[in-house]
Amino acid sequence: MPERRYEFTSDNTAGLCPEAWAALEEVNKYKAVPPYGDDEWTKRVCDRVRELFESDCDVYFAFNGTAANALALAQLCQPFHSVFCHEHAHIENDECGACEFFTRGSKLILTRGQNGKLDLNEVKAALARQHELHSHKPRVISITQATELGTVYTADEIGQISTFAREHQMLLHMDGARFANAVATLGCAPKDLTWSVGVDVLCFGGIKNGL
Repeated sequence: MPERRYEFTSDNTAGLCPEAWAALEEVNKYKAVPPYGDDEWTKRVCDRVRELFESDCDVYFAFNGTAANALALAQLCQPFHSVFCHEHAHIENDECGACEFFTRGSKLILTRGQNGKLDLNEVKAALARQHELHSHKPRVISITQATELGTVYTADEIGQISTFAREHQMLLHMDGARFANAVATLGCAPKDLTWSVGVDVLCFGGIKNGL
């Protein structure tokens, strides 16, 4: 009997679930719908996201997580800005320079921390090294929820990072490719890990979160 193979490289390697395929078939019966997000299905999912997060937030769709992170950071940064993230962050190791490309030159400043989480003392030390006039200007702190090592930030930890960011006139970006895992692990509402504790931008992974 052949050995069964399990693929953990990416959630994108799996086929489409039957329910999603059936929904696409149903939508495809319509001969014409308004383009550019004006169709009823796009509006419906945007409203569902707002309902889920209990916030009248703006919702934008991107092709994948790399595009979402890169475009989000491009809205937050100018070319002379810097983004502080963990050394294992997806935006550093798995996105092939997309964030630097779309921000037109913003620099990723790598910091360390146990179990894939940012250590604010490490961030503070890295900030101190950016004091020179010609250094990239600190603009964003980026965290991954859940982290690349499978750990999760608690609401208190995110709040502390957000407070630190505000004290240094910075913004907080969250790579939420597996955000739903963190919500399930902590048993809290999505808002408790995002806007209510100071997250400015969340990249919410659709495929990985069952969207």
